[in-house]
Amino acid sequence: MTSKLSLSIMCADPLYLGEALQEAKQSGAEFIHADIMDGNFVNNITLGYGQIKRIAEVSSIPVEVHLMVSNLDAALPEVLATHCTHVSFHIEATNHPVKYLRQIHAAGKKAGIALNPHAPVQFLDNIRDYLDYVLVMTVEPGFAGQKFLDNAAPKIRSIREIIGGDKDIVVDGNISTVNALLCQKYGATVFVLGTSVAYTNQHLNLKEISDFRKALQ
Repeated sequence: MTSKLSLSIMCADPLYLGEALQEAKQSGAEFIHADIMDGNFVNNITLGYGQIKRIAEVSSIPVEVHLMVSNLDAALPEVLATHCTHVSFHIEATNHPVKYLRQIHAAGKKAGIALNPHAPVQFLDNIRDYLDYVLVMTVEPGFAGQKFLDNAAPKIRSIREIIGGDKDIVVDGNISTVNALLCQKYGATVFVLGTSVAYTNQHLNLKEISDFRKALQ
């Protein structure tokens, strides 16, 4: 599968999100990656529903929302009412993942499951038919700039065996070129770029992004 790039908009300067979306179009990235954190599931609060709604309205690039929240019943309706194209939530946040995956599909969006670094991949065995993609955290979720967890990458191979070869595996967390090549070897196809490559000073580094894409080809 072709490698795709997703720009983590939480790493952009929050005072200039409009400019960040224009720069994203210039970069050639396939997705905008938008994190929603509730301060409960993780110890951080990022983009709110109103911001996501506006970003998805304005962006010329598909927006994929990554929910790091505890209350999916409250969060999902808000997100599904926006123009985002992809929505993922953490398997650790619910005992009823199929219920929420069906809600996402009913809204006409692609549905994904996110896994924390130490979550067993066996969670996916019984829900793979409901999935369009899997998001693998390669750092502990919540904050940018963390160290890449080497044990996260080999899990990708097991996930690929479970979900098959036609669905995307997204990797998120300190995705430098070196780390991306390792993840790609195991089967990752979508690479979330934050402070390691794309937003080195809260504004997009177009050369770094270009070099990153060339390295993966």
